[in-house]
Amino acid sequence: MPILDQLSQIIKTNNINCEIILVDDQSIDQTYEKAYEWSLKNHEIKIKILKKSLDKRGYGATVKYGLAHAVGKYAVFVSADLVDPVELLPRMLEKLNSGDDLVQISRYLDKENSNTIPLNYKFFQVFFRLGVCVALGLKIPDSTYAFKMFNRTKILAMGIGSKGFNISPEIMFKAVLASLRISFISGAQGVRVDGVSKFKFHKEGIGFGVCLIRAFMHRYKIVYWF
Repeated sequence: MPILDQLSQIIKTNNINCEIILVDDQSIDQTYEKAYEWSLKNHEIKIKILKKSLDKRGYGATVKYGLAHAVGKYAVFVSADLVDPVELLPRMLEKLNSGDDLVQISRYLDKENSNTIPLNYKFFQVFFRLGVCVALGLKIPDSTYAFKMFNRTKILAMGIGSKGFNISPEIMFKAVLASLRISFISGAQGVRVDGVSKFKFHKEGIGFGVCLIRAFMHRYKIVYWF
């Protein structure tokens, strides 16, 4: 599997002590079988391959399933379709080891990187970033990108409720509201190699809106989110 080959190379080159947790959410492309075959040929890499038995619940439910089986101090979500700039993982880890609690890859810190975002997503994010300013009282370069590395215990201690793609802003917003130490690294979104995006605006928009409302209410101590 190409993504496992990439991660394996980064792990070995940078001598990173970590475990890969691969979650197969009832895929139809033999993900589980291919990953298991890969693991047999790469004994030096610690990998846990999980097959989620529950019906599909969404992206957030899948990554939470993986987090529940993790034991490491830090965690990072990596898409299997090669859209994430995984070459930045060593820099992200370095920042966490230096004291940060969350490191977010931002596609908006560099104009060239922002051009890698599909236009319909950029249109949606214009309004979402305005909502973030209202809800949190500050500008966040890129709160919706799922490619972030964070202190697993500190994030889980606040609870994660999202089952969809809104898990990404939920983690970011809670980190901000808890005054955790956050940093950003500029990065570009890659081109999807296989499959199609599961993100549907009409389905995910409500969840993103709820995150904004919950953040606003928590900030002003109307109803606590965590």
